[in-house]
Amino acid sequence: MKTNFIRKATANELIPQDDFIIEKTIIVEKYLFECFIHNPLDDYEFIKENVEFMYCDKDEVFDCIFVTSDSHDFGILVESEGYHYGRYTAYLPKNTITNTK
Repeated sequence: MKTNFIRKATANELIPQDDFIIEKTIIVEKYLFECFIHNPLDDYEFIKENVEFMYCDKDEVFDCIFVTSDSHDFGILVESEGYHYGRYTAYLPKNTITNTK
């Protein structure tokens, strides 16, 4: 099993702080997803095509897309802030998703 260890973490770094809404799930091919998770700061067409779904609303809730592949048991939440790359991203296991739009 894997996790990310944070050196000298604060409470805010250990406990998730940001509220989010998944506006849309984007399922990409395994190869493209692996490119994305290894190079999230590159521009991607699937982000560019879904910019309107990603923003931080007046209540400071991240409206985002959930990018994944059929070959993985997790995905990446993305709020691009109008850019074509993963400006704000977060790991999320698929089995934790309870509601999406």
